[in-house]
Amino acid sequence: MNAYLPVLSLLFAVLATAVPWGLPADATFILPLVVVMMVFCWRVLPGSELQPYVAMLIGLLTDVTSGGPLGFWALMTLTGAVAGGFTPPLSDNQDMKRLWLVWGAVAVVVTILGWLIASLYFLRWVDLWPIAFGALASILLFPVVLHGLLWIKRGRLRQGRRIIYGRWT
Repeated sequence: MNAYLPVLSLLFAVLATAVPWGLPADATFILPLVVVMMVFCWRVLPGSELQPYVAMLIGLLTDVTSGGPLGFWALMTLTGAVAGGFTPPLSDNQDMKRLWLVWGAVAVVVTILGWLIASLYFLRWVDLWPIAFGALASILLFPVVLHGLLWIKRGRLRQGRRIIYGRWT
């Protein structure tokens, strides 16, 4: 069952992006970027087996459920998966600040890439604000999502807190 936890949690998050939450137009990119962040986190957590092609398929499902251009979120989740694959796994001697900083850089790259692709798709410069707002929200939500994924992976937060905060616990 542990091998399916990343995919099941990502499927649940994709379904959450399809629900009409009544968010303002500026906040439409928050939930899909949380999916990209979850892909990044699952790739960084030790012992998690989430392949990049599965992340891309999750992104395609996000494209279908969000009604956006096909391949847009697939490319974003693939970017998050590749960045998570290159990041050293979270271990006992690391703290969350470094990982949070890496996610911040990945969020900026995904924002710029997404804005450029959206502008190319519509053949005009689209408004950057909604994408940047979603990226900022995903950066702020990073510790919450990481704690949630550790809880899903281990079934308890106590050991996960030791892994995240290292010497401070």
